[in-house]
Amino acid sequence: MLTKTEKEEDLTEDELDLHLDKMKRLPRGSFKAKPNATKLKNCKIKISLYLDGDVLEYFKKRAEPPHAAPYQTQINNELRKTMETDLQEKASVENGLLNNEEFLRALKEKLETV
Repeated sequence: MLTKTEKEEDLTEDELDLHLDKMKRLPRGSFKAKPNATKLKNCKIKISLYLDGDVLEYFKKRAEPPHAAPYQTQINNELRKTMETDLQEKASVENGLLNNEEFLRALKEKLETV
C-alpha cells in the first residue's frame, strides 16, 4: 500500500491539484476556501514538519519583535525564495541551452543517429 506521500509523487500536476482539492486548503489571508476556489500558490496546506531545534529557535527569535511576521510565515518566505531562485536558475540554463548554436548542432547530430 502506498503512503500518501508516495501516492502524491506519482501524480501529474493536474492530478495532484485534484487530489489536494480533497484536502483542507486555506487561501492566504482568509479562513475558509470553497472547493476548487484556490490554486496551490494562493493557499496554505497544513503539514507536520520536523526542523532542527536551532533553526526553529532562530525563526522564533526573529518573530519576537513587534510587527515582525510570525515564525511560520518567515520560514515559508525563506522556502519560497529558495524555490523561486531554483526556478529562475533552471529557466536561465534552459534558455542558455536553447540559444547555444553549438549545443543545438550537437543535439541535432545526436538525435539523427538515434
